[in-house]
Amino acid sequence: MNRLRHDPCNDLNLVIVSHGLTSRIFLMKWFKWTVEQFEHLNNFGNCEFRVMQLGTGGEYSLAVHHTAQEMLEWGLSPEMIADQKWRATACRGDWNDQCPWYLDAFFDHLPDSDDEIAEKEDETNT
Repeated sequence: MNRLRHDPCNDLNLVIVSHGLTSRIFLMKWFKWTVEQFEHLNNFGNCEFRVMQLGTGGEYSLAVHHTAQEMLEWGLSPEMIADQKWRATACRGDWNDQCPWYLDAFFDHLPDSDDEIAEKEDETNT
């Protein structure tokens, strides 16, 4: 009931101090990047940091605090950068149709029903 009376002094900030590999794994899991995308990321330099900031819509993003050029230098692909920019303003729960690593990309090639499978089998048998 007190959702509208949000006191900013109750906001929580976390600092994660870690090695490059662990930090990249954390980002991969958080943003649901693929192994291939993960492998293109560069390790952090000494004393280098990344800021995941809450966007206006309630999604965390690297694009709120960092530029596209910085993200390119870190090894993010143009698609990953577009996703970060989308997350900076997206409302929580929205679906980003432009990102191929969301689950819809895996299921688009599946037939809609068993009838379609049977039809394809009949076509190949004749």
